[in-house]
Amino acid sequence: MQFSNKFLESLNLFLIENQLIKTGDKVIVALSGGIDSMVLLDALYKLQKNWNLSIAIAHLNHMLRDRESDEDEEFVKQISQKYSLDCYIERVNTSLLAESKKLSIQEAARILRYDFLNKVRSSLGFTKVATGHNADDNTETILLNIFRGSGIHGLTGIPAFRYDVPTIRPLLFATRTEIEMYALENKIPYRVDSTNLKTDYLRNLIRHEILPIIKEKINPNISTTFQRSAKLFNELEQYLNEEIKKIVPQVILSKRPDELVIDTKKLFSFPEFIQEYFLLRTAKEFTKHDVSYSTARSIYKTSKSEPGTSCSVKLDIVFYKDRDKCIFKFVTLPKPFKYNILLDKEYEFEHFYFKSKFTDNVEFNKDPNIEYIDANLLGKNLILRNWREGDWFFPIGLDGKKKVSDFFIDQKIPIFKKHLIPIFESEGKIVWICGLKLDDRFKITENTKKILEISYKMKE
Repeated sequence: MQFSNKFLESLNLFLIENQLIKTGDKVIVALSGGIDSMVLLDALYKLQKNWNLSIAIAHLNHMLRDRESDEDEEFVKQISQKYSLDCYIERVNTSLLAESKKLSIQEAARILRYDFLNKVRSSLGFTKVATGHNADDNTETILLNIFRGSGIHGLTGIPAFRYDVPTIRPLLFATRTEIEMYALENKIPYRVDSTNLKTDYLRNLIRHEILPIIKEKINPNISTTFQRSAKLFNELEQYLNEEIKKIVPQVILSKRPDELVIDTKKLFSFPEFIQEYFLLRTAKEFTKHDVSYSTARSIYKTSKSEPGTSCSVKLDIVFYKDRDKCIFKFVTLPKPFKYNILLDKEYEFEHFYFKSKFTDNVEFNKDPNIEYIDANLLGKNLILRNWREGDWFFPIGLDGKKKVSDFFIDQKIPIFKKHLIPIFESEGKIVWICGLKLDDRFKITENTKKILEISYKMKE
């Protein structure tokens, strides 16, 4: 094939080497109007006949920059007419999603953008989405991941082909300077996003201040160097994934949509590097989300800790140690509860049953869900409530008082379970941590004249 310039020749070679497209593909070009996406559109358009491509344009107006966003949208419409290509445009309130989901603006925008692009691709029968990420974007991403303490996956950079939502990055071979030269030589118009110039975003700080120093003082070809490194880490990650697949049947004891149980004895028989990577990959698959390196380290640390230790993986997912097992589990923390109760009655609440009755017969047994107390020591204000930070009591059989949170740790109660355990309280004093421990101040003695039997049962 003959090409009008070196840039198109390099692009064509990159497409072939990375198997990004095949003859007859139908490609949606994600067009923001910026220089990268405009060069991507023009270059693919010029390769259209060589690959027998069908090309269309998609643009998402994030409604973040008022008039500037609207002008970007209008610019994209004009470009689609210039190239005689179909154009699909949608508007979304990115700020509203970010606020409702407690996400950063950048993260919300990314989620919305890929959801939109994939929706357009699948609904119109297109095979791939093409985005304008370049070699410098890849370098920035790797540096960002290094600064954040990323693991191996973070060092693989931006993949040329994203398989889960078929997305290709044809410009990853080109630096920003090469893209600017192509735009200049081919008189390609483009828009400038004013937010890309602000260094209060970490990525922009890397782009405008850190990378220029690295290129000037350390390595002018840093993007090429990182491309080679990313390729090696990609190969390492693929190798590790194959190794992890081999040990999954030996290590995972059970797997349900809401719970995954791991045999830690078996897991710990493998090298530590494999252990950590296995937990990271399993966490990603169970949560169906990326897991930060710091969270991955917390998971690994928990796996090595005492039974009952736990950590949060996501808002509604915990990871905890239970004897020789570790468990990923979806949990729904109950709302704080507080119930006023009367003696000698039975109650059914959302998560448990509670019953009290006066008795003359004390039958001590090993059932932790039944206790006997001195009824005359109780006040009039009796409640059942959930645990609160700062709670303390006098555990029967122990000297002195103890924080309930420390007691839960001693009992190896996972963090999510302690919110479910009711506490029986009289006039602000803890009487019983239901099913676990009686307070010494309310035990029956030889002076007790009125005995109350209290019992509790957690609902299945």
